[in-house]
Amino acid sequence: MKLAGPAALVATLLLCACDVTKGKDELANSPQEMSRILEACSNGTHIDPQECSNAKSVENSRKLEQSLGR
Repeated sequence: MKLAGPAALVATLLLCACDVTKGKDELANSPQEMSRILEACSNGTHIDPQECSNAKSVENSRKLEQSLGR
């Protein structure tokens, strides 16, 4: 019981320290950030799989638009 207070504090601090996952719209408007995330995802150093998926989806959409001449 004595550890409940400190444990709750540590858990709160850890959760607050996390970055918010960047969405597809945000990544589409920030090509440099998207490139950085894609590079980190490809070498296994990026820890957010949803962000990797979002960045890859935006990259694939751009490639499709380019191939269709849009």
